[in-house]
Amino acid sequence: MRRRTKTLLAAGIAMLAALPANVAVAADLVRVGQAPVISGGALSIARARGYFQKLGLDLDEKRFEDGASAISAIAAGEIDLALLPVDASLFNGIGRGAPLLIVLDAGHNRRGFGATGINVATALYDEGVNSVRDFTELKGRKFGVAALGGVYQYNAALSLVKARLDPATDVEWVVKPQGELVHMLERNELEAADLDFRFGYVAQESKWGPIIISDDQIVPDGEIAVLAARKEYLAKNRDPAVRFAMAYLRAAREFNAAARDPGAHSDIVDILAQSTTANDPELMRAIAPNWSYIADDGAPLVTPLMAMQDFWSGRHFSFVEKKASRKDAFDLTVAKEAKTRLEKHKPFGN
Repeated sequence: MRRRTKTLLAAGIAMLAALPANVAVAADLVRVGQAPVISGGALSIARARGYFQKLGLDLDEKRFEDGASAISAIAAGEIDLALLPVDASLFNGIGRGAPLLIVLDAGHNRRGFGATGINVATALYDEGVNSVRDFTELKGRKFGVAALGGVYQYNAALSLVKARLDPATDVEWVVKPQGELVHMLERNELEAADLDFRFGYVAQESKWGPIIISDDQIVPDGEIAVLAARKEYLAKNRDPAVRFAMAYLRAAREFNAAARDPGAHSDIVDILAQSTTANDPELMRAIAPNWSYIADDGAPLVTPLMAMQDFWSGRHFSFVEKKASRKDAFDLTVAKEAKTRLEKHKPFGN
């Protein structure tokens, strides 16, 4: 019976891919929480390219400005999947029983593709703070981040640890939107900030503060964002969830290729620019390949994620109050099955 079911599913995918565009097929609805960030841009690519539609999926997307709101929406059954920033609220939510599982990588700081980095104020740079080993000079000074317990503070805190500072007590954390942090560098109201590369690039080009290190050098393969699914949705809608992942994996391949060579993928650059608040294709080209990297097999990076959780509940901070186990946090089978079916059936060609 199980073999027959798999055969029927495979035949269904092949049939969907073969149908002409004018043949109506009832699509499976997938309610997705989205955020306006480069990391996770494969969602925007798959939607713009029609990959979800080709696999018989109809996406109902809802925008969220923070992960906590998206987690609440998943818990309430309002959405089925969500793009979530990796932060303490994600671990706290899972640890406290939020009915979700992390299923896909939505962007990480792979070596050479770091999407975040640290800028220091021009005046401080001129005083000789040119690298992380000089961060002893940051003791007692202000370090800007977009949120406490998030990926920006995580990378910044580990850079301070490398300089043998205590990130909990040796700097003053300033929490502001990234655009405001850039202008605080301009006004010399901050000594350092951890920023998305597009914001850091603007600060550097404006002579307000150079980027002295990208975060892939501080935390190689550190996760930035993930895609999580509601447990009940996975249990009752396994096949649509895997088809969603198939479309996403195809788009992730194009995302990574464009990051390597944006000049050869201007259409992808335009899609990604339109999906972010900047909406600036030239800026996207200028910062490439610093867009992040999406795992080739789509699987979330478990070890770096668990390391972040440990840090937020460890010696320096207590942002994570109830830790999540690997078993409770992840379902790696969705990405695995999607990759297998994508390679076998090739619904998008080679």
